[in-house]
Amino acid sequence: MKKLLVMAIAMIATLAASAQAYTGGAIGFMRNTSANKTTFTIAPELGFNLSDTWAIGGVVDFSYLKTKEGHSTMFEIDPYARYTFYKADNSKLKLFIDGGVDLGFGSSKLKGESSGTAVSFGIGLKPGVSYALSDNFSLVAHLGFLGYKGGNGKYKQLHDEVFGFDFSTMNLSFGFYYNF
Repeated sequence: MKKLLVMAIAMIATLAASAQAYTGGAIGFMRNTSANKTTFTIAPELGFNLSDTWAIGGVVDFSYLKTKEGHSTMFEIDPYARYTFYKADNSKLKLFIDGGVDLGFGSSKLKGESSGTAVSFGIGLKPGVSYALSDNFSLVAHLGFLGYKGGNGKYKQLHDEVFGFDFSTMNLSFGFYYNF
């Protein structure tokens, strides 16, 4: 048993030593005047490249939503596995897909009501593209979503429950990575 434990620790240490870490994230602000809806998001990200094609990581997402009906504040943890399916000859351009789950907690309040606990959850795929500006800096973009996102009753008061796919420019995010 002791030998098995030592071997498992050695394998994990070898994997961690060969993994290249990256950090970055995204920030967003959107104002929809016709719906009187404002959204603000900060989403730092940390990940590890396990190989040329696989990476694991996670996003910690803080978002604030204000509508004419009320407001919501959410904190989400979004772990993912990334599969890179295309790499250009110069290795600067990469196409990938993130598969992950989302779990969030926060508060939601409609006007004239008391605030309550909002819980969000989801599972899905997000295609993306990465372009290396240098050995250490990359620009990253995600376009679209395929999956499910919903939550409890308080969450659904102000947020949409979605199922299916959306590859519109309304579901476009930009970010950056610093590679260690």
